[in-house]
Amino acid sequence: MNLLRNYRLLTTVTTLVTVAAGTVIVLAATLGGWKLGLHTDDRAIIVNTALVIDTCMLTAVAAVLALLAYRAATGLPSLDITVTFNFSFPNEPVFVAASGDEDAVIGDEWRRIASFKQSWATVTLTNASAYAAKNPGVRIQLEGLGGLGEHPGWDQVVFVTSVGTTQIQWDGGTDSIVHGQWSRALPTLDLGDVRELVPGGTALVVTIVADGITPIVKRLPVRILNDDEYSVYTEERARRFELT
Repeated sequence: MNLLRNYRLLTTVTTLVTVAAGTVIVLAATLGGWKLGLHTDDRAIIVNTALVIDTCMLTAVAAVLALLAYRAATGLPSLDITVTFNFSFPNEPVFVAASGDEDAVIGDEWRRIASFKQSWATVTLTNASAYAAKNPGVRIQLEGLGGLGEHPGWDQVVFVTSVGTTQIQWDGGTDSIVHGQWSRALPTLDLGDVRELVPGGTALVVTIVADGITPIVKRLPVRILNDDEYSVYTEERARRFELT
């Protein structure tokens, strides 16, 4: 944004200087006897030349302004997303299996993510560019997971029989742009009681879209631990916090 402000100031000053310089040239050629380097005393030729120079200068400034306006109107956003679960680092989801499910991984005994504060996440869409992201959207696909519950603010995209919802989507539309160098908080996400279908191959696949940009895909591996493993992870996480 500071760069855009500098552009505005520069173009304003340049335009005023160009107009002033063109006016001086025309007046000097008309009233001051300037010849503008021409080897003639014909005042009409000299004045016409001064007017042509003035016109060319103004045209050049107008072209530059049009180019800057085009760049401002067509600049692309730079989007990224952060999914932060309680008791996990951003974009590094780690959960403990529900009590009694630690070792059950097949058939109807798939492990489930324990449903408590750890399963809730904040989802933040960030725009690092100076240009606004128009009509943004985010889709979250469960990879190796199933049974996602209903989420206010998110639409169900894919439902698989015996597995449940595996994809949800948020559409910001035209009323939810992400301003330049700004962020937008999306509806919360809860993976409580989501089942592990593919042990060791679980992830959240997040796709970000907006007008004019190529879809951005991020894969966030999901770890589901038993009680002992989760206790070790909690200690490691505490040490990482101390180091930061």
